[in-house]
Amino acid sequence: MKKLILMLVILLFVLTGCTKEKNVTFEAQIESVSDQSMMVTTSGDIGFDKASVGLSTAKIKGDLVVGGNVTVTIHPEIRETYPVQATAIEVEVMDAAYEKISAQQAKEMIDKGEYGVILDVRTLEEYNEGHIEGATLLPDNEIKDKAEITLYDKEEVILVYCRSGRRSEAAAKVLVEMGYTKVYDFGGIIDWPYEVVKE
Repeated sequence: MKKLILMLVILLFVLTGCTKEKNVTFEAQIESVSDQSMMVTTSGDIGFDKASVGLSTAKIKGDLVVGGNVTVTIHPEIRETYPVQATAIEVEVMDAAYEKISAQQAKEMIDKGEYGVILDVRTLEEYNEGHIEGATLLPDNEIKDKAEITLYDKEEVILVYCRSGRRSEAAAKVLVEMGYTKVYDFGGIIDWPYEVVKE
């Protein structure tokens, strides 16, 4: 009888002890961040669209910045509030990237109004010699200091160009590092076969 009870206890333990919930992993964009927590908007179908994620015991890979994209692994215990509250195990910053497009693709986006800013990263003198209509001048050497004043919406589409493509590539990388999420580099104005405006 003792063996039967012992076997039943072991069987019960095995059946209930093996149903441990798994950790939850999802991709998200950071809305706000502090030393102890971050607010994120989730992507994908995971059952919630926003989460307040505790960071006190999390392993963090990369710098957490507002607007940045992250992969978050949380404990399965989620507190059902709005937004839901969870505790992170690991947060990894996803490599941000800009997209390289052609002058023709940029022109299509401009003609369809599918952009927020056309950004010229050349010097004032170069800009005055000829620029794309509606372009905003922000020289590449001023981006780190002035981008957040000129480009206040980090989610709007930014079309970046320079003279030959070298400065626009560097500027696009800096913008992405600063948290801008929709950056398109279409190279140099020397490859722009369309009209330009002269000052």
